[in-house]
Amino acid sequence: MRKFAYLFVGVIFFFTSVFASEKNLRIVSEKSYYLNKTTSFYLYLPNQYSKTNKRFPVLYLLHGAYGSYRDWVEKTNVENLADSYNFIIVMPDGNPFGWYVDSPIDSTSRYESYIIKELIPFVDSHYRTLRDRKHRGICGLSMGGHGAISLAEKHPDLFGSASSLSGLMDITRYPKRWEIAKRLGKYSQFPERWKANSCYFLAKRLVGANVKLLIDVGRSDFSVKINRDFNRELDSLKIPHIYREFPGSHNWNYWRSHIGEHLEFHNKCFQDRFGYYRKAD
Repeated sequence: MRKFAYLFVGVIFFFTSVFASEKNLRIVSEKSYYLNKTTSFYLYLPNQYSKTNKRFPVLYLLHGAYGSYRDWVEKTNVENLADSYNFIIVMPDGNPFGWYVDSPIDSTSRYESYIIKELIPFVDSHYRTLRDRKHRGICGLSMGGHGAISLAEKHPDLFGSASSLSGLMDITRYPKRWEIAKRLGKYSQFPERWKANSCYFLAKRLVGANVKLLIDVGRSDFSVKINRDFNRELDSLKIPHIYREFPGSHNWNYWRSHIGEHLEFHNKCFQDRFGYYRKAD
């Protein structure tokens, strides 16, 4: 992480901690160089944070398309579920259609660099975190599910665990949807650029990387086929992972029902209490 230190030179960071209804929850705002604006995120601090001087693992929790950093708090009970664990949760804003990539078209839409080069160093420098990859996980739903896995594929040195709920695991199959083309250009013109940012085509980077993976999807979800294909790709590459299908569709009922399992997964990863199942269970 030392190489990121220079990124803070000449960049003004500030944050305002506003306690939300839950005593453990705060809204933090910062001026981002990579986004050229002030952006906000929710921060959840575990119950023990104010009672000890110890350091804590961190889970980065990404929202989906059409959403914002407020989604997880406003549409699920994630902060109450988190009370059972002992890690920090950071819920950043990825723009309704930011896709957690660095856009070569829009210089104000560099969400990969924002998370990797600004947000993680900011959190690590302002809060008592365990700063090694084993104690840093990333999770997301839909667009954020793709973002979580793709960021772990691109940066396995930073994340020891990654998980996806209903992730759109191959963006090349959606060339005209969800403003991806506004981030990466038309797929017909820049197919290699799309593949360089797609979970499916990045999977080989996880070979030997020891990133613990959990992927789930609803059986009635429009993205179930793409998740099955991604599961088969991980199998073909002999990359250990957990893949699960449940009743449900691409909606908040599904995500509310299963976010607790992802918190438990990352908690086990942080504590090194984890066993793999490569096939769907």
